[in-house]
Amino acid sequence: CAASSPYDYSATTDCLGGPWSPLYDGGLIGNPNFDSGLDEWDKFGLGKVELRTSKYVNNNYMVAYDRKMATDSFSHIFYVQKDLYYTFSAWFQIDEGSEIISAFVQEPNGTNVIVGSVIAKSGCWSMLKGGFEVDQNMKVQLFFASKNTDIEIWIDNASLKPFTKAEWRAQQNKSINKVRKRNVRIHVTSEDGLKLRGAKVIINQTRSEFIVGSGTTSYIVDNKGYQDWFVSRFAAATFNNEMKWYYTEVGPDMENYTVTDAMVSFFRQNGIAVRGHAVHWDATNVNQYWVKLLAPRDIFRAAMRRVGSIVSRYSGSVNGWDVMNENMHNSFFEEKLGANASAMFYQIVRAMDPQTPLFLNEYNVLEYPMDLKVIPWKYVEKIREIRAFTGNENMPLSIGIQGHFLLKPNVSHIRASFDILGATGMPIWLTELDFRRGPNQVFEFEDVMREAFAHPAVEGIIVWAGWKPTSCNERCLSDKNYTVLPTGCMELCLVDSNFNNTPAGDVYDKLMKEWKTTNVTGYTDKEGIFEEKVFLGEYSLTYSHPLIPRPVITKFNVTRAKEPLDVWVSL
Repeated sequence: CAASSPYDYSATTDCLGGPWSPLYDGGLIGNPNFDSGLDEWDKFGLGKVELRTSKYVNNNYMVAYDRKMATDSFSHIFYVQKDLYYTFSAWFQIDEGSEIISAFVQEPNGTNVIVGSVIAKSGCWSMLKGGFEVDQNMKVQLFFASKNTDIEIWIDNASLKPFTKAEWRAQQNKSINKVRKRNVRIHVTSEDGLKLRGAKVIINQTRSEFIVGSGTTSYIVDNKGYQDWFVSRFAAATFNNEMKWYYTEVGPDMENYTVTDAMVSFFRQNGIAVRGHAVHWDATNVNQYWVKLLAPRDIFRAAMRRVGSIVSRYSGSVNGWDVMNENMHNSFFEEKLGANASAMFYQIVRAMDPQTPLFLNEYNVLEYPMDLKVIPWKYVEKIREIRAFTGNENMPLSIGIQGHFLLKPNVSHIRASFDILGATGMPIWLTELDFRRGPNQVFEFEDVMREAFAHPAVEGIIVWAGWKPTSCNERCLSDKNYTVLPTGCMELCLVDSNFNNTPAGDVYDKLMKEWKTTNVTGYTDKEGIFEEKVFLGEYSLTYSHPLIPRPVITKFNVTRAKEPLDVWVSL
């Protein structure tokens, strides 16, 4: 496969009548579409394999059948190298029902590394897209697994493409240039329309279209140092706890929004967006003791009162609602109120606040690919389940992915997951991004930030760095036992207790500077035009000319579009 091949972002969450052609013509996969029979392929485990030809479309595919174990399937052997990103795709079908199929590579020592997973169905083809890295050069064996051994697994049009880290970064930059920037043409004319050559133009970005924010705590209300640090860096805020039900109503009918109101007021005064985190949380252990003691009908009444209270109070003050937090891992409300509880609450919040985006919000989607409850295809399935509820059919939803990386991020898998989820056309946010403490934290932080910013489907990031005086003090920052988080400490600290940057804070500031257009200065040409490619967002424009007695300042906004933006100004 050619080293110069660009990354292919294409993906689908539809189950199709026939598979797409293999990406990158198969890349490292020999005989990717089985035109040469079973050459390059073999069975894996105890089952049997055979070649079949579709009755409906003219293509061959490979089938694993008579399976005795979950891993009985087919395999492909190839050599891989460290310091490369591998991206994998293939199409799967099964003979009956619907099952999760996972792809793995097995290392010589027997370690199995997951590549990605898909929900395969009978009668149509589903696309698995994933990726992996290795820490040494080796020969590996690609294989596939499904817990249900009674099904046949069908595969077609597989591909495996390696990218060097330089190629990966180059693709990120290419994507950023395409989806985060736009050409702007400043036209300067005299009052009677004469094109002015030699007008001085200065452009400064005042707000980015791509939103980057942080978690925050109640200390923001009265700590001036914290306020100054936060306001100078972030465009959005998520309250760590202060908007959650257990915080605002500790006991029945004992609502207290004093702190929450003060926080919302502070951020509104400073032009910082607030995420509504969260209306409800589906985990049993985080719901108040008094809620869990109620009969189901009374839980319903209390939960409805909660929805009405918080949504009516902050409608117009938040830029998104996490309606039912972590409802793919948990099911407290479903167990108490019925299988459609989440869908019902989404409908109610939508009716109360139709202009504010509604989010799902889950962990392990990117962080832990072995968590099959939240693979991208399961996430899409959950969205469809919510929309299947009567009245929700066309409900616009947004995708919240937390991103608590306690393990090394698999960057190629992250991009593939963005591809799959992005195929829904729904906005993606990283909502609670942090990383395990340690010497590699800053590198992992930068890698994932760059990956998210560069991906066309991602619209925002919340860094989970809500500060407290005790969360990032000397005790926390000096502790070297990275496997155990000291009590009261944060995994990710951008500043210390005196608001001096940590190394992670330096990385954050570096990226924000890199992703902002500042102090661009130039002069108009003979046509009275100055042209520059700038990051999307809001801008201040200062222009001057010998015919103008003093510089003129105006504003303009750069939104995403293919064609250049023409900005006309005159004396």
